[in-house]
Amino acid sequence: MKNWVLLLAMCLLFLPANVLAANMQLTDQAGLLSEEEGQGIVQQIEKMESATGWDIMAVTTEDAGGMDAETYAETWFDEYTENDSGVICLIDMDNREIAVKAFGECRYYITDGRRDKILDAGYEEITEEQYGRTLEAMLAETEAAFEEENPRKNSLYDKDTGKVTSYQEGHRGISRVELLAAAIAAVAAGGITAGSIIGKYRLKFGGYRYPMEKNGSVRLRVKEDRLVNQFVTHRHIPKKTSSSSGSGGGGTSTVHTGAGGRSSSGGSRKF
Repeated sequence: MKNWVLLLAMCLLFLPANVLAANMQLTDQAGLLSEEEGQGIVQQIEKMESATGWDIMAVTTEDAGGMDAETYAETWFDEYTENDSGVICLIDMDNREIAVKAFGECRYYITDGRRDKILDAGYEEITEEQYGRTLEAMLAETEAAFEEENPRKNSLYDKDTGKVTSYQEGHRGISRVELLAAAIAAVAAGGITAGSIIGKYRLKFGGYRYPMEKNGSVRLRVKEDRLVNQFVTHRHIPKKTSSSSGSGGGGTSTVHTGAGGRSSSGGSRKF
């Protein structure tokens, strides 16, 4: 028994402190961050999660297990997240890459343009070996995407299938099949109710006929409409030009399905 306790204590001792952080918000496997930097990043993530409702993760690694940075980030997020929507920022010292991956609703915010801004912000810091500032800058650009992007104007391009999905298509609500099934269920329920009432009161259709031709009456009145005056207004409607319709256009997120079966946007960059 003592040997098991000793073994467990040794395992906990050699694990990086940030691996034990709640919700896996920050995991510094490569040991790149000071305690102060780690605390600041965790506070930054907690603020972002409170504002967005997403799962936000920051990870460093020195051993990607034979995977490239994007695959490693996807695998890590799949394994440790409890939310469908979220973003992970990664410093991969094994492949010498930084990466950002977005899942679920976040894909409509982390467009290809936003991905480049996030990687630009991280690249400026990683080349100076400022690892804490690298993650802080990437997270700050992720937060800016949430505040500035209009997801309803953005779309997803699946590079695996070539399919383009607009925000409206991705949030279409009930399908035709589901609507038809609901209608059939409603008709069936109504029929059962009507049948039970007929059976209960023993109603017989056609047993009684109301003599409408004897008891009914119709009175018609003549009404005339006279045209007093008439005005015709002409208004010129200009045609839309390509320049006017192009303003305020949305962005595109290139997505693909990872090993875990989840679709994600984002990308990586060597340093």
